[in-house]
Amino acid sequence: IQDINIYMKTLIMEYLPLGSLREYLPKHRLGIAQNLLFAQQICQGMDYLHSKRYIHRDLAARNVLVENEGVVKIGDFGLTKYIPEGEIYYRVREDGDSPVFWYAIECLKESKFSFSSDVWSFGVTLYEILTRCDHRQSPPTVRQMMGVVQGQMTVMKLINLLEKHRRLPCPRDCPHEVYMLMEQCWDFSPAQRPEFRGLAESLEEIRRSYEQQPTVRLAQINHR
Repeated sequence: IQDINIYMKTLIMEYLPLGSLREYLPKHRLGIAQNLLFAQQICQGMDYLHSKRYIHRDLAARNVLVENEGVVKIGDFGLTKYIPEGEIYYRVREDGDSPVFWYAIECLKESKFSFSSDVWSFGVTLYEILTRCDHRQSPPTVRQMMGVVQGQMTVMKLINLLEKHRRLPCPRDCPHEVYMLMEQCWDFSPAQRPEFRGLAESLEEIRRSYEQQPTVRLAQINHR
């Protein structure tokens, strides 16, 4: 028997014991500013990934890992694809289970993935963060309440809802300007969706306004 050398590519990931945002957020009652800090860091990480021309294709709270109470990192690059220079999307041809409730409409209809489809997925991830990953408000649960059932017809019903501009609702206590960012991420046209660098800047501006609020109230109390 002739020896055959088998080369395996190994990806070594940092171990983060606090787990994913999906596990972390329901157990820790964080304020708006802290949640927006996590969202901002996700955008910064995705901006770096896109600068190297990689698309993640599976951005969700379950794939964002918590290092400590102030730092999160993107993980699970199993579906990541490289977009060559001069091209704007990757068309998936392999079969397999897909996180369809996080997918942009062009992913569902044409199996086309791009930098803009990652932005759509971030909008869903931002929704998860603002609902604090409450399983009763998870994207699959909310879509089922809208009439989407699990099974072979899931994708067709989901496409139908999205074509009617039915989007995930505004989470309770979510700032209006943050929900507006979500809606921009879910624009029907990929070209109209924001880029991660701009999203990071917008989230930082909103976050700073919420960080300053307690200081203002404390100053008012001290003045009295």
